[in-house]
Amino acid sequence: MTGHNSTEAPSAADVAAVIGNLGNADIAWDATYVGPVPTIVGESARRLLARGEVIIPQLVDAMEDEYKFVAAHVLLTMLSDVEYGTTPWNGLEIELSPDGRVRFDTGQRRALASRWRAWTRATPRPRSLNPE
Repeated sequence: MTGHNSTEAPSAADVAAVIGNLGNADIAWDATYVGPVPTIVGESARRLLARGEVIIPQLVDAMEDEYKFVAAHVLLTMLSDVEYGTTPWNGLEIELSPDGRVRFDTGQRRALASRWRAWTRATPRPRSLNPE
């Protein structure tokens, strides 16, 4: 496979293949004084982030998958440059255990997906996902 040329749009099949491999484990979380901080650790997440804003619609669709929604939410937040709070992290409730385990309720994904869908439909796009 060749590298991505940023001047050409990625094919739908290429993006679908990478999103197919995306998973919540592509994101690592660290506890800080200001709240949880995500780090992209998975290759699929890195590749999608490198594609830029053109993949936002596919990432919004990935929010419906309980095994992808955390990674999709983090990538959407990074790509959209929305303003957000860290507790909860842009609306995502995360529980970080002292032993390094991360837990989150998959039931959050529908509300977050709905907020991302509203954000993508808005003109101009809001500066945050938080309802005002």
